[in-house]
Amino acid sequence: MGSRSPVGGLTNSKTEFVTKQTPPQCRSMKTIDINVHTSDRAEPWLVKVAEDATIEELMNATRAAGAVIGELEEEVLLLVENEEKLLKRGHKLSDCGIKHGQHVHHGIVIIVNTREKKWHKKDISYEQVIVLAFGSYSPDPNIVYTVKFSKGLEHNRQGSLVKGRSVKVKCGMIFDVTQTNKS
Repeated sequence: MGSRSPVGGLTNSKTEFVTKQTPPQCRSMKTIDINVHTSDRAEPWLVKVAEDATIEELMNATRAAGAVIGELEEEVLLLVENEEKLLKRGHKLSDCGIKHGQHVHHGIVIIVNTREKKWHKKDISYEQVIVLAFGSYSPDPNIVYTVKFSKGLEHNRQGSLVKGRSVKVKCGMIFDVTQTNKS
C-alpha cells in the first residue's frame, strides 16, 4: 500500500520518483526495462525508465546504476537489437523504436589490430585509431603510421586513413595499424 502524497493521492516509490522529475501531464507513468550494454562490464545493466524517456535519460539512469559512461555528445551511436542507430540525445525511446526488454549497446565494436574496441561516435579519426591501437599518438616526424580499414560502410568499404582525416564507422569494421621508424 502506498503513502499519502501532499496533494492527497496515493503514491509508491516508483511513481513518486518519476513524478518528481517531470510534471504528470508530460510523463507516462509506465516504466520499461532496458538491458544496456556498456564497455565497463560483461553483463548488461537492467535499467528502468519511463516509457517516454529520452536517450539522454536512459544513459543518465544507466550511469546512476553504476555504469561508466562518458559525457554524451549531441548524437549518440547505439546498437539496438543488432541495428546501428545514430540518435540525438533528446529523442524519445519510443520514437527510436526502443521497447521494453530490448538490448541496447552504448557504442559499437570495431576491430583494431585484431582486438575488439568499443567506439561511441559516428566517425573515427586517423589519430583516434592510432591511440586505440598503441595507447598514444606521437607527432614525432620520424614515426610513420599506416592506417588501413576494411568492412566499412557500403560507399567506403575499404581504404586508408591519413593524418587529419576521419571515416564513418560501423559495427565490425576492421582497422590495421602499423608504426615504423624512419632511420
